[in-house]
Amino acid sequence: MGLRINTNQTALNAQRQLLGTSRAQTQGIASLASGLRITRAADDAAGLAIAERFRSQVRQFDQESRNLQFGVNAARTAEGGLQIQQEGVARLRELAVQAASGTLTDEQRGAINAEAQQIIEQIDNTGQQTEFNELNLLDGSAQNVPLGTEGGEELDVNESTAASLGIGGVDLSTQEGAEQAIQTLDTAAERVSQNRAEVGAQERRFESAIQQRELASQSAIEAESRIRDLDVARQTIEQTRNNILQQTGIAALLQSNLQGETAARLLGT
Repeated sequence: MGLRINTNQTALNAQRQLLGTSRAQTQGIASLASGLRITRAADDAAGLAIAERFRSQVRQFDQESRNLQFGVNAARTAEGGLQIQQEGVARLRELAVQAASGTLTDEQRGAINAEAQQIIEQIDNTGQQTEFNELNLLDGSAQNVPLGTEGGEELDVNESTAASLGIGGVDLSTQEGAEQAIQTLDTAAERVSQNRAEVGAQERRFESAIQQRELASQSAIEAESRIRDLDVARQTIEQTRNNILQQTGIAALLQSNLQGETAARLLGT
């Protein structure tokens, strides 16, 4: 192989290899610093697109879980109001049975009826005023309320007021009225119990949906991590290799530059 002065092909090849190693080393340092295999689209365009899709799914699942938690909280609030109403209906029936006794005077039944009317008003107030985040839950406003989730999960609470329970006209001031009220109150108690059961079933369904989305979110996070995150151990080994190659490249570049000096000596300069 001849010696040349104007063009040192060996030095150029060594320089090209050294530049490639330096670029790999710089990229490796950036990856180790960020903990990411993909720090820009140029690193892996297809991988980045897939990873971003998984990240979008994670955000969706997390937001849907929060929306469903609102549904759980609303259902629990509604169930609390229904429990208060159920206790009130039970007390009304107790008073109706008491007032149906023929041994009581009209004055005594009047006192019983006064308490009963207070309880009916309390039941109706509970139905009108039980709310969650400014949403009335028991006055019929909380029927088919969308929770903003894929699959169309909805909060659906039946109306539970004095009118819907049919107890608005209960009158225990007479024996006949008390006897008629017992059947009315039995029907009202059954409606409240049914409403509580439906609300409880919805709460359970929302909790299951939250668990499902949490699992899906975890799976998406793991999938994104496999694509985007850096294998630190492997990259550390690669960095060690690049360091050795860089040092070897510098030595080779210095050695190849000596060829010009050798040629000059042959010319006697």
